[in-house]
Amino acid sequence: MQKTEKQQTTKSRQEVLKDLTEQLEKSIHEFMQGDRYKSFLTQMSKFYTYSLNNQLLIASQRPDATLCASYTTWKKNNRNVKRGEKGIKIICPSPHKVQTLQDVKDPQTGKPEYLPNGKVKKEIIERIIPFYKVGVTFDISQTEGEPLTEIASELKGSLDSRQNKLKEALLEISPVPVHFQPVSGEANGYYDLTKKEIVVDSSLSEKHSLKTLIHELAHSLIHDTDIPDAPRDSQTREVQAESIAYIVCQYFGMDTSEYSFGYISTWSSGKDTQELKNSLEIIRNTSNDIISKVEQKLTKTPSLKRAENVSALPKRRCM
Repeated sequence: MQKTEKQQTTKSRQEVLKDLTEQLEKSIHEFMQGDRYKSFLTQMSKFYTYSLNNQLLIASQRPDATLCASYTTWKKNNRNVKRGEKGIKIICPSPHKVQTLQDVKDPQTGKPEYLPNGKVKKEIIERIIPFYKVGVTFDISQTEGEPLTEIASELKGSLDSRQNKLKEALLEISPVPVHFQPVSGEANGYYDLTKKEIVVDSSLSEKHSLKTLIHELAHSLIHDTDIPDAPRDSQTREVQAESIAYIVCQYFGMDTSEYSFGYISTWSSGKDTQELKNSLEIIRNTSNDIISKVEQKLTKTPSLKRAENVSALPKRRCM
């Protein structure tokens, strides 16, 4: 039995997405071997990595936060917290040391040892009692001073007619409202888990705005609070969302590697890119879902097709 045109198209798309995800994984690995990434790691080694619970606390108070550190850490990196900024509350370990006197016992017999004067020999035992207190941290957007190393370059340029049609289709298939408005701080946009809406910074270039729209759309599709098994750690969420944005853009002929490779590397916990390796299936499936819905919207505008030979894209040079 011959396959229908729809089945052939689906298979073709799946093959393209497989090629793109494999290319993405390889390109990220190559990017991480470059000097630009090494400089970034040297700088980031000065910053504290927050626990999962504190990541969730930060996200709930400031969803657009991108890089948080204490007042002292920012000071050491030649940046100052702006006047009037309110700290983000987190839980900080503050263990107490307690010293007690204890009888010294013979390790063989377990009986107390005695001093020449007949008194039981004593020793000071120090114990650490776990304790926690409320602390504050500040996002980079709440600080000013010397700029940090940039690992991801903002996309420049305007959208052509085909890319504008892609943007229109994405807005139509979005499960939540999308707003283009000024965003304070370093974030280019965010998905608000409480209001169930996407916000994209209106000051971005048209191309970067389109990529950010797809990034936040991915968050709304696979990272919402009511989605079972959604990853809770910010590293995995950001790697997944940006990978999906890269693949969807690449599928329709818009290269975002100048930004996406650095961004994904930034959020990866190590050079083994475990977050990416463990997410390839969900990245492919979600990319396919978005592309399929976009293509359905564009059936009446055939001028927007996927880029030809997209599965045979040239290798990216490490920055």
